[in-house]
Amino acid sequence: MNKKKLLVVPFLLLNSVVIFAALFRGLQISLGYYPLIGLNQLTLANYKIVLTDPFFQKSLSYSCYLALTATFFSLIVGVGVAFLLLKVKQPILHKILQLPISLPHIIVALMVLQLLGQSGVLSRWCFQLGWIKEIGEFPLLVHDQQGIGILFVFLYKEIPYVAVTVLAILQQLQLGYIEVARNLGASKRQIFTQVIFPMIQKTLFTLFIILFCFTFASFEVPYLLGDPSHGTVALTAYDLFTQADLMTRPQAFALNMVMSAVCLSVAIAALVISRLLPGGRKIK
Repeated sequence: MNKKKLLVVPFLLLNSVVIFAALFRGLQISLGYYPLIGLNQLTLANYKIVLTDPFFQKSLSYSCYLALTATFFSLIVGVGVAFLLLKVKQPILHKILQLPISLPHIIVALMVLQLLGQSGVLSRWCFQLGWIKEIGEFPLLVHDQQGIGILFVFLYKEIPYVAVTVLAILQQLQLGYIEVARNLGASKRQIFTQVIFPMIQKTLFTLFIILFCFTFASFEVPYLLGDPSHGTVALTAYDLFTQADLMTRPQAFALNMVMSAVCLSVAIAALVISRLLPGGRKIK
C-alpha cells in the first residue's frame, strides 16, 4: 500500500465510524429499543406498522415514481447533451451548462415556486398578455399530484450534472474505435450500442445510483413544491419524527431504515446488471 492510500485511511475510518454508529442507533430505535420513552424490548412492530399502512405504501410508490422519472430522463437527456457538446465545442455553452450545478436544490426550488406557481411570474405574464382571464386559470404546476414542479427542479439540476460527467468521460475515450466501426459499415445505432455504450456503461450506472438515491430520499424539494396529500417517504418520516407524541419516533426511524434498504437494494441491483452487460465484463 503506497503513502497516498495510507493517508486516506484515517478519513475512511472516521467517516465509517460516524455512519455505522448512526445506522446502528437508528436500527436500535426502529426495533423498539428507545429507553428515553420507556421502550426497552426489541420488536418488529414498527416495521409492520409502516409497511402495512396505506399512506406509507402510497408515499413509497410516489417516491419511486419521482426518483425513477427524474433519473431516467436526466440520464437520457444528459447523454444527448454531452454528445452535442462534444461536437459543438463552444466554451460559453460549457459555462452555461455548469451554472445549474452550482446552485443548491433549495434555491432552484424557490425559483421554480416563483416562476411556475399560479401566482408566479409566468402566470402573471400570461394574464397580462390576455392568454388567461384570471390567475387561477394557469395550469397547476406546483403543489400538484404529478409532481411537475419537483421533477422540473431535479431535471434542471441533474441533466447538466449527467452531461458534464459523461462529457468528461467521452473526451478521454479512444474515439478511434468509432472511426474503425464506421469504416467497417456499422450503423449509428450499432456504433452507440456496441462501441460507445460499453465504454460509458459503468459511468451511467454509477450516475443512476447517485441520482436515484438522492431524489428518492430528497426532503427539501418535495417539502416546498409537493402536494400535501402526496407526501414522499422522507416527508412522512419527518412528520412522524416531529409529532408531539414521542411514541411515533421509532416508526420514523423504521421509515428511514426502509429508505436505506431501498437505496441499497437499487444500488446492488444496478451494479449486478452493469456487471452482466458487455461494458462490465472483464476481457479474458
